[in-house]
Amino acid sequence: MTPVLVALDAALTLLAGASLVGLLAIRLGFLERALIALVSGVITGSAATYGLALLAGLNDATVLAGPALVTVLALAAARFAANPWNTWKEAWAKARAEWAKRPPYLLLAFTALVIAFFTALFIHTIFANDGALLAGYPNVWADWSQHLTTESSFAVAANLPPQNPLFSGTSLLYPFLPDFHSASLVVLGMSQGAALAVPGAILAVAIALLIVCLAQRFGIGVGAGIVAAAICFLGGGLGFVGVFADACAAHGFSTTQCTFQHVVTSPGDGVHVVLGTLHDVPGIIAAQPRPYDGDLVAASQQPLPNIQWYTPLFAWWLPQRALLYGFAAAVSALIVVRAALSEKQRSWPAFAVAGLLVGLLPLVHVQTLIVLVILLGVLVIVHRRREWLALLAVALLIGLPRVVQLVAAPHGSIAGGNAYPWFEPGWMVNSGMGATAVSGAADALGQALGQVVSPRWWGFWFVNLGVAVPLCAVTLIALAARRGPPRIAVVARRITAFLPRPLLELFLGAMLVFAACNLIVFQSWEWDNTKLFLYWYLGVALVVGALATYAWRRWYVRAALALVPATMLITGVVVILNLLPWTPAAHSLTGPYQIVSVDERALAARLAAVTPDGAVFLTSGRPNDPVLTVAGRTAVMGYYGWVWSYGIDVGTRPADEHTMYAGCSTSVCAVLGLLHQYRVDYVEVDDRVNDPGAITTDVNTAWWSQQGFPVVARSQHIVIYDVRHAA
Repeated sequence: MTPVLVALDAALTLLAGASLVGLLAIRLGFLERALIALVSGVITGSAATYGLALLAGLNDATVLAGPALVTVLALAAARFAANPWNTWKEAWAKARAEWAKRPPYLLLAFTALVIAFFTALFIHTIFANDGALLAGYPNVWADWSQHLTTESSFAVAANLPPQNPLFSGTSLLYPFLPDFHSASLVVLGMSQGAALAVPGAILAVAIALLIVCLAQRFGIGVGAGIVAAAICFLGGGLGFVGVFADACAAHGFSTTQCTFQHVVTSPGDGVHVVLGTLHDVPGIIAAQPRPYDGDLVAASQQPLPNIQWYTPLFAWWLPQRALLYGFAAAVSALIVVRAALSEKQRSWPAFAVAGLLVGLLPLVHVQTLIVLVILLGVLVIVHRRREWLALLAVALLIGLPRVVQLVAAPHGSIAGGNAYPWFEPGWMVNSGMGATAVSGAADALGQALGQVVSPRWWGFWFVNLGVAVPLCAVTLIALAARRGPPRIAVVARRITAFLPRPLLELFLGAMLVFAACNLIVFQSWEWDNTKLFLYWYLGVALVVGALATYAWRRWYVRAALALVPATMLITGVVVILNLLPWTPAAHSLTGPYQIVSVDERALAARLAAVTPDGAVFLTSGRPNDPVLTVAGRTAVMGYYGWVWSYGIDVGTRPADEHTMYAGCSTSVCAVLGLLHQYRVDYVEVDDRVNDPGAITTDVNTAWWSQQGFPVVARSQHIVIYDVRHAA
């Protein structure tokens, strides 16, 4: 019955989204409606299921009832809005008429390409092989272990209302709705890995097409949208120059010869160096000795200094599942709002539906909510309409309780070094060199403005993103010049003629996001600001797409401008070539990387069967611990890197865990008292103390084995002791 239930859930989810989008009597294309219906159905259906699960538990009935409830409510609201059947019929009729006049071959080809690409990519995210659970990419191994933990805590351990499975005794403040959605698929019978991968692949395809729809909505065309989508997934900086450096060295030239200065000053030898380098470039690309985007490599091995912007596909879109849901919701809301703003009559339902998506973002992706406040704030200032009150009212009604919970919660600790938000002028420009102390907001703003005239700041962004930041600067100067003297204004208008007004409004909002991220770090780990920078990058990508596809009068201008997106994509294209089937295994990005072994899955199944759902485990801290990732149990403290980056004040827990694992060597023993203090039910003793994330001090396995605690489960490396009745 599993395929039937999953298919029924998919149908109800699409019906829920279609009913919501059908309420909107605004000019939305059929593809826009279909994509927004998919996204809104997934998000609102999951939210409704969550609400029902709080009342009746997470089971087949509540999973299916969630999207069904959304459908019923949407159809009830149709009395006060448009008839969903009519709006969809009109959209389909218009699409058929347009396609009859001019079939969208380019869009259809792009759709087929992204479906094939993301299907092949996500098939290798998490999969089973001979009973073991494996990841195809290192970033997925690192991040999806956490998503498996949250998913399993809902689906296996009935973690409702949700407590943090990585930090016992605390509420789950992490935006959990994407993992809850996957948990609902597990309840219907889908495997844990597939329940994460399938929605991810579908949303990745939807995002690529939504970017194209946004470009069309702005009037810059399908081609510009495809360029923008490619940049958002693959865009980067100058890391590709490392290919030439490695090819030069591989051909046998010395370090001195492999420099631009030597080639220029010694033209005779320089010709041989260039030809030899070009000869070895294909071999280096086929078997890349290092990642040329700088990801997952020591700073000394990066092709250029201080690379912080890695290929988005592997840095964000694959490992960070919440971003997929959040970005899809954000672009859907922007399209709905832009469509409503283009209508002369008032469009209250459109703003209400957009407010519904915004209001759910605190449960989906908090960074996206921060960005949308900025982007929509610009639109509110420019387009003063009463319908904004509908968006605000719905968003506050749904999202305010969660926002209050997040704001009132502890934001790390100064002692732990993870207090947030905090000022870091210039973001990571000075990474590894020590940032200048900031005395307050005024000082931080002054330092941030000073960075704009600093060669180091410009060099950092040029290395990481190529022409993106200089292009933004030129665009802003040209926009300002449009208000200058008449002669200058005329030239400025010609320069910026390729930018429609709606795109300009998004671009200005995106630049505010860029400025904010160069002043404030919004989470404990400063690199996580990239989750906000991405939305600025969306604005840049759309501008680049418009620039490259605009009908410039002179052919050589068009040819030159087409090189702008090409230079931004070279590094990302080189990186994904490591995915090709003929890439040597030693250089491939596709692993595999083991998450849990066969016997660890058996151990997890045993724990799920014999231990209470809410049991608390003292665990070793490994990110891929089967007690958490498969059995869904709660840890005193999970992988420290996650807990720290989420801004959790860990207090003395790390030290207390070390004390408990060390056992007792004297008559004064603190172990039993700490077990009671943290309400520990079971203790995991894992002999792999040097694995990533594991407690690295000696674990006193002999002491634990001598205490007479009952053993409830065992694998090759792990023993689980029942300490509930410890004296």
